Amino acid sequence: METNLLKQLVMASGTSGDEQEIREILYRELVNEADEITFDGLGSFIARKGSKGPKVAIIGHMDEVGFIVKHVSEDGFLSFDTVGSWWNQSMLNHRVEIRTETGKVTGIIGSIAPHALSEADKARPMEHDAMFIDIGADSAEMVAEMGVAVGDFVCPEPNFAELTQDRILGKALDNRAGCALVAELFKRCENGEITLYAVATVQEEVGLRGAQTSAEAIAPDIAIVIDTMVAGDTPGFDRIKFPLKLGSGAALALFDKRYIPHQKLKQDLVDMARSMAGPLQFCTMKTGATDGGRYNVMGGGRPVVAFCLPTRYLHANSSMISRSDYDSLATLLDHFLATYNAEKHAAICRYIG
Repeated sequence: METNLLKQLVMASGTSGDEQEIREILYRELVNEADEITFDGLGSFIARKGSKGPKVAIIGHMDEVGFIVKHVSEDGFLSFDTVGSWWNQSMLNHRVEIRTETGKVTGIIGSIAPHALSEADKARPMEHDAMFIDIGADSAEMVAEMGVAVGDFVCPEPNFAELTQDRILGKALDNRAGCALVAELFKRCENGEITLYAVATVQEEVGLRGAQTSAEAIAPDIAIVIDTMVAGDTPGFDRIKFPLKLGSGAALALFDKRYIPHQKLKQDLVDMARSMAGPLQFCTMKTGATDGGRYNVMGGGRPVVAFCLPTRYLHANSSMISRSDYDSLATLLDHFLATYNAEKHAAICRYIG
């Protein structure tokens, strides 16, 4: 794992629809490694290396769940909408960062002190519509002077920590971890028998939008999606529904509500992992989706497989992954990319015979 790259990506702002900082980091990281860097019409980042053989795309989404300012009150408080899926109880009293036209402004999602709540109020979750962001302003005019306006994007305050040799805690690991791994794989691959694309999509958290536009722009022959998925190894989880554990390897997604992996491609990667004695978990996700749910159907379809890093505390202010899960997936996909060629591609795509 290139920890410095991951930290840069985590500490940047990138709410869905406002991914510019992530694009700039990835551009600086890969501009000297790529034969060409382009962007689709929504702004997804696309780096290409090579120009012959099957077109292989490795994809991670660069956006994160966040918020958008929708109203400024006369006394200087900000009302907001969520961008992507949030649980109300993970939002209150957390510091946030507002990205304005002139810079960044720190605030907090405010709450009522327990001293002013009845016992019934304390037991009742606060509704999102009752929440607000406090940036320390006394009036709407002061908010404007601070550069904050309706339509500005908001994300949790950036944070990154290496808790142990194996555990990393940080904002937006969903899916900056996938973006970092895509960049690392692209830099290391030297297989002249394929055309390799490193893709960082926009607006995954609000409907897989960048997956659709980037798939149309590239029209790859196969696609490997790298994302995150719920780890169920903390108290309170149903271990049958959420079997993933940190430190037990990356997970191959067998099903989500928009995707089923290509069976030959899936089996080839499973067999490769077994031959390398690498750890590999399996999971399904009935209530969510990855970018695989667009890459598998756009432009006539193609073989697609999605890998997910087990992650604790998804869609919250901080989440946690395992360095060893990341590194084992990097090793597997390094080997796959190094050995892929036209002959192997033809075998995977052959449906009869």
